[in-house]
Amino acid sequence: MNTTSKSKTLVHTVVQVRLPVRNIDESVAWYEKYFGFTHCWKTEEESDLRLEPGPYLFFKRVEQPIPIHIVSDGKPYAVLCIKTSDVFECYQRFVDAGEEVTEITYTWGIDRFPEFNVTDPSGNIINIANYPDLHINGF
Repeated sequence: MNTTSKSKTLVHTVVQVRLPVRNIDESVAWYEKYFGFTHCWKTEEESDLRLEPGPYLFFKRVEQPIPIHIVSDGKPYAVLCIKTSDVFECYQRFVDAGEEVTEITYTWGIDRFPEFNVTDPSGNIINIANYPDLHINGF
């Protein structure tokens, strides 16, 4: 083994996140309406959406629409986190539209990190937060 050569990174970025959905058209319309995603292409069975910057969001219609469920400490945990510039306005839009949302809580109990969860039409839990102080590339 040559220990003097530098190893190079072979993986560079996440290009696609995949979610199971009941209905492609319903899911595409919901993510476009609430988050501003644009669809790149779609068929009856699958679709790719894009929100800059970030990976594509790929929907696959499944016959037995079981949403992805992550449970931690007995509580449901979001499968996807989306950043917003105004958690409170975003929350109100979902409430006004009659969507299923949790109450606004504060990440790690810090008042500048408000967040809430919303359930998409297929039952996947999506987290909405603003993370105003994170100085990390991509945030």
